[in-house]
Amino acid sequence: MPSVVSSARLFCPARTVTLKKFLPFLLAFVLPLLAVYAWWGGFNPVVIEESAAGPYSYAYVESKGDYSKLPDKAVEARAALRAAGIEAGNPITVLYSNPDLVDVGERHARTGFLIPRGSKVSFPLEVDTIPQRRVLVVRVRAGGMLAPGRAYAALDKYLQARGKGIQMPTVEIYQAADSSLSMGQLSVEMELK
Repeated sequence: MPSVVSSARLFCPARTVTLKKFLPFLLAFVLPLLAVYAWWGGFNPVVIEESAAGPYSYAYVESKGDYSKLPDKAVEARAALRAAGIEAGNPITVLYSNPDLVDVGERHARTGFLIPRGSKVSFPLEVDTIPQRRVLVVRVRAGGMLAPGRAYAALDKYLQARGKGIQMPTVEIYQAADSSLSMGQLSVEMELK
């Protein structure tokens, strides 16, 4: 007899009314947000593997301070490359400071673009080469605003499971998508020591 009472509670008219109240909210707000998150690559897999990477030649602008200003520095670097007549390759950022450990004003990074080896640049750009090395690389296909958070969260979780932490510097290279209907791929490389 108790099973009849408990099943009657499951189909209580008050619960049906509550569901009807929230259904428009779900359809109007939650489902579109989930759709946008999925389109931005929020559910795409994050791949982590050991690999060889480099060498990379890149032109960059030095940055000290808030990492949220790095996109502005990338615009500055692209304009300087265009003025020098050098075609900008994939965007690259080298982060020297772990944002979890270093105050915002003290964070150090370089942001710029891959360039052909031997290219000559002028101020405000500088050129550096990252040699070939063994790395732990994290790859994710996601929008530019979402990809770094997903990549670093996965890297941190992977390393913590092995009793380690993220070692700086890390190298971020973003490869643009082939079409406007897909997302580009962010690779985050951490040198294995």
